[in-house]
Amino acid sequence: MPKAPLNHSLSSASIIAHTLYQKYEMKVPDYRQESYWRKMGLNISRQHLNNWGLKSTEYYFKPMYDLLKTKLLTQPVLHADETYYRVLESETAKTYYWVFLFGRHDKHGITPYHHNPHRSGQVALDFLGAYAGFLHCDMWQAYQRLPEATLVGCWAHVRRKFFEAVPQNASDKSIAKQGWKYCTRMFRLEKEWEHLSSEERYQTRQEQLKPLMEDFFDWCRRQEISVLPGSKLGRAINYALKHQETFEHVLLDGRLELSNNKAERAVKSLVMGRKNWLFSQSFAGAQTSDIILSLIETAKRHGLDPEKYLNYLLQKLPNEESLNSEALEAYLPWQKEIQKMCK
Repeated sequence: MPKAPLNHSLSSASIIAHTLYQKYEMKVPDYRQESYWRKMGLNISRQHLNNWGLKSTEYYFKPMYDLLKTKLLTQPVLHADETYYRVLESETAKTYYWVFLFGRHDKHGITPYHHNPHRSGQVALDFLGAYAGFLHCDMWQAYQRLPEATLVGCWAHVRRKFFEAVPQNASDKSIAKQGWKYCTRMFRLEKEWEHLSSEERYQTRQEQLKPLMEDFFDWCRRQEISVLPGSKLGRAINYALKHQETFEHVLLDGRLELSNNKAERAVKSLVMGRKNWLFSQSFAGAQTSDIILSLIETAKRHGLDPEKYLNYLLQKLPNEESLNSEALEAYLPWQKEIQKMCK
C-alpha cells in the first residue's frame, strides 16, 4: 500500500491539499473551515488543520521550497518586495514577508516567499547572499546591503509620486503633470517594444529611451531650484534625482523591466490572505505559510491547478526513498509529467 502523508492521522493527501488550497488560494481561515467540516459530519478542528500544514511542510514541502530557491538564485534577473505581517509570539508588533521572484524572461517562473521578524538589509543578504544578477526593487535601503547585485529602480514609483503631486484641476503646464507625462511616455514606449527580443529592446532603448531619461533628469534639476523641497512635488523630484543611477540601470540589459509591478502583484496574494487570517500564532506557522504560498504561486505560474499539484506531491513524496534534489527534480512544476497530471 502507498504510504500516507501523515501517520496515525485522519488526513489523506486529498483532504490536506483541499484544506491548504482553501486557506492559501481561496483565503478561507481555519476557523471557517472547521465549521464547514463539522457541518459535513467530520470532527476536524482548526488544531488538526494547523498541524497538517505544519507537518506536511516540514516533511515534504520544505525540501521542494529549498530546491526552488536554489534554482531561483541562478537566474540573471529577479524582482523583490516586502510587506508587514503579525505573529502573536513575536516581541514586535510587525514581522515581514518578503517575496523574491523570477524575471520576465525566466521560463521557470519561481515565486518564493520568505518570512522574517525583521525588515533589515540582513534579511535580503541572508536570502540572496552573493547574488550577482539584476534585482528589481524599490528604494528601500535593505537592498543596498547586497554586495554583488545590480539594483534596478522601479519607474512606477517615480510616476506615482509625480501623479500624487498633481493638483486638482491642474493644467498641462503644471510641473507635476509634466513630470508624470515624462514617465508615462517611457511606459508607452515600453509597451510598444514588449514583443521585441532582448537584444532588439536593448538597442531600441539606447536610441529612444536613454535620451528621454536624460531629458527627464535634466528637467528635474531645472525644476528643483524653484520647488519647495518639503512639498509633494519637491519630494518626487528629490526621489528621482537621488536614485538616478539606479533608475538608469534598466538601460543595461534588454531583459530588464521599467517597473517592479511583478513583485508587487505577488505580494497582493499575501495581503489578501492577511485580511482573512489576520495573524499567525507562531513563527513556525508563518514559515509554513510562506512555503505553501511559494508552491501554490509557482504552480499557478506554470498553468497548474494548485490543489492538484499539492495533492500530487502529498501522494508521491511520502513514497520516495530520499527527498534529495535529484529525486525532487521530477516534481518541479514545469516537468512534463507534472504538467500532464496537475493541469
